[in-house]
Amino acid sequence: MLNDPAVYPDPFKFDPERFIATPEKPAQRDPRHACFGYARRICVGLHLAEASLWLCIVMSLAVFDISPAVGEDGKPIIPEHENTNGTISHPKAFKCTIKPRSEKALSLINGDVSQ
Repeated sequence: MLNDPAVYPDPFKFDPERFIATPEKPAQRDPRHACFGYARRICVGLHLAEASLWLCIVMSLAVFDISPAVGEDGKPIIPEHENTNGTISHPKAFKCTIKPRSEKALSLINGDVSQ
């Protein structure tokens, strides 16, 4: 449903502006309604789920440098955007490089709070 081009034109393009209404075009439907419902039937865990996901993402970005994998030729390998099939699809795995941003970040990752 969330990848249906009839609902979201060019659904695989990263386009957060699609959800902002302008005088020329209305905002597209909020995808959270399909996932979490709305009105009286809204999922009671919506805010917990979004807050948990937000914390997971920002904490990872705070301590890690994430970049594309590098090929044998020394050039970055830009991954193709592909999803799995099924009721709930996920991005297919791709190679990347994940490194701690600094020694201080590494101590946070390892749980060393003495520094």
